[in-house]
Amino acid sequence: MVVPVHNLEDAIGRLYDSFSTVPKPHCIDGCPCCIDRKSVGTLLEKRLRCLTPDDLSSYASSAFLTVGEAADYLYFLPRILDITAREPSWWPRSEVTGRAIRAARPDAWTAGQRAALNDYLGAVVDAAIESGDYDRLDGWICAVASMGFDVRPLLGRIAECPAAVLAYFEENAEGLPRRKLANTFWEPPCPGHDAVVAWFYSAEVAKIPFEAYGYVLTAAE
Repeated sequence: MVVPVHNLEDAIGRLYDSFSTVPKPHCIDGCPCCIDRKSVGTLLEKRLRCLTPDDLSSYASSAFLTVGEAADYLYFLPRILDITAREPSWWPRSEVTGRAIRAARPDAWTAGQRAALNDYLGAVVDAAIESGDYDRLDGWICAVASMGFDVRPLLGRIAECPAAVLAYFEENAEGLPRRKLANTFWEPPCPGHDAVVAWFYSAEVAKIPFEAYGYVLTAAE
């Protein structure tokens, strides 16, 4: 996964453009305990970009579990990702959306749709680094791994910012000697999880907490 430097607004716009050929669903099937008729009606009546975080929360958090299928999820995906990028406290978290994206089989998407998602993922990580919102990196890296994508190019971007590395390290420092990450959304065995652990142990990255704190990362026996 190549990660160019890009603007988040442009990346979000490309998502809308790339998925614009996905038809608006005529109906959405789901468990009434997870999404009611009124909520479904709102999703079907409003224009995509006008859907609010509240409008989409129940659907997006239950997609592929008790609500919806790939055809309707891909229609709503640009707006889901748009809100996720702008609303850090929104539920579902990025990790939940990552699982849903994997269930939507990105390998079956058009090349343009995959490229738009790739650009978006690079843009949200870049934006977190540039704005100093380092606490968002942990969730996004886990989300990318949940999608089944290679996290290493994005880790390379984080490695260029020592402050971002330190913040990410501090969130995971307790478990790293046991080669474990703190985010409870990780579902080992997971190649992405192991790639992040290996990255923390790499000479390039391990030297950053050492230079900041004198901390030597070593694996517990």
